[in-house]
Amino acid sequence: MRRTPMTLIAALAMIAALSVPAAAAEKAVESLWASGPMTIDGIAQEWDESTPIIDEGSKVEYALRNDGKNLYIIMVFRSPQPGTRAAVFPKSTLDYTGMRVFFTTGPKKNKDFGVLFQKKMYTAEALIASMEKQGRTLTEAQKAEIRQKETHVVFTEELIKPKKAAAAEPAAGEEPPVFRTIEKGPLAVCEFRIPLSRIGVTPGQTVKLGFEWGGMTNQILRDMMAGRADQSVAAADRGVGAGDGWRDQSGEGGGEIRGTGGSVGEMGRNPRYQKHSFWIDAKLASN
Repeated sequence: MRRTPMTLIAALAMIAALSVPAAAAEKAVESLWASGPMTIDGIAQEWDESTPIIDEGSKVEYALRNDGKNLYIIMVFRSPQPGTRAAVFPKSTLDYTGMRVFFTTGPKKNKDFGVLFQKKMYTAEALIASMEKQGRTLTEAQKAEIRQKETHVVFTEELIKPKKAAAAEPAAGEEPPVFRTIEKGPLAVCEFRIPLSRIGVTPGQTVKLGFEWGGMTNQILRDMMAGRADQSVAAADRGVGAGDGWRDQSGEGGGEIRGTGGSVGEMGRNPRYQKHSFWIDAKLASN
């Protein structure tokens, strides 16, 4: 039998002992206290006191704030400059897939509960049909007002939960989850609000948050074949502006997805169509 020297065994044991805590101890992201309700409008002006955190994989910049009722999240996507061979396009196909925000108070990552935030474009007739399907009664005057504009950008929020699971009951006076986004050239700013009662936490507690967006979809393939890839929202419907500390410094446009041909496999490997996801432990602030 071959014998392993005791010095080697001791060295391996020491390496194992040192590496386990380093891998297991992920530093929680600190949420700052919001002294009052924050306006969800895609403008970063209220986030001046927050220091952007950069996710290493997706290169997206984000920060967290909370008050006694809501968790607020800002995410900033900066498209690479035209002509660069960037390895990562942070925004990817967000306009198509929307942003899934998962949350769990358990020790492990879990995608059972969350919110899907999406920006959609409806024709006037499709928007009227959608509103009526949701149980809203529209007057002829309201329909006429909607029809004055050919297309409408609508921000939607859909709760993610197991099919047989009951959704968390909203607290008295609770506002629903909501998000808004504004784009200007290579910069896209998204703001999200999620009620703490939906997440199941209170100020001062820690929660695991997961973020997932982008990737190739069947709708992208269909739009590329029709020659309208990344035209899901008309340029006129995209907002302007971002606050200090989160502002793009170049002032240049670009970085948009275009239908350039190629096989599905090639497009799937293109960084413009990469799927992004990451998880954090978020430590909520207490007043």
